[in-house]
Amino acid sequence: MNKPFYPPASFTHQFLSLSVIQSAQYGNAEAIHLILKQYEPYMKKLALRFVYDANGIQQQVVDYYTYRRLETKLMTAILKFL
Repeated sequence: MNKPFYPPASFTHQFLSLSVIQSAQYGNAEAIHLILKQYEPYMKKLALRFVYDANGIQQQVVDYYTYRRLETKLMTAILKFL
């Protein structure tokens, strides 16, 4: 049986307005920045990698190369959406 999804109390997800999305499609830098800020936590989660420090302890860190590639792909998709 599927359990319904209830977002946590700290969940403050706000949707982007259509005007912001349309402005980003036409190349408005501020609108693109707003969209990137909206998806930043998701992209950072996708870019997490496990590394080992000098003591052999495993840690999770953001792979910024992967993060920047995701950011570039998102910007390309926004501008290509016209």
